[in-house]
Amino acid sequence: MALKIKPKSFGPVYVTFDGADQVEYAHTEPSDFSPAPPTQTPVDTLIASLGSCIVKSMQWSASQNKVALHPFMLKVVGTKAPVLPGRIEVMDITIMGRPIEEKELIPRIVEQTKAFCTVSNTLNCEVNITVEPEASR
Repeated sequence: MALKIKPKSFGPVYVTFDGADQVEYAHTEPSDFSPAPPTQTPVDTLIASLGSCIVKSMQWSASQNKVALHPFMLKVVGTKAPVLPGRIEVMDITIMGRPIEEKELIPRIVEQTKAFCTVSNTLNCEVNITVEPEASR
C-alpha cells in the first residue's frame, strides 16, 4: 500500500519577458519582479528554471516562424504527487498576454516551445502549457 501525502502546490512563480531579452521573476504574486529567480524552496527555483527555459524556447520558436515576440508573462505552478516518493507530478504553465500578433500561429509556437525546452524535456513529470483566452483573441 502506497503512503498518501498531503496535497501541495509550489508557486506560483511568475516569469516575465520584456520583448527584448530580459527575463524577470516574481514569487506568489505578479509584482516586485527581480532578475534573480526565487529561492524560497529548491522547487520554486526549479519552477523558475522551467519558466525561463519556456521563455527562451518561445524566443527560438518565434524566430523560426519569423514573427515578433511581444512582452508576456508565464505563471508556473508545480503540484506534488499524492503518494511517496516526494516529487512533482505535474507542472502547469499558463501563458498570460499575447506573445505574438498572429493568433493562428500560437498553437504551433506553443507546440514547438514545449518540444525544444530542455528543462521540460528533462523533468520526469507531466508539463502542461495553456494560453489564457486573451492570448488567442
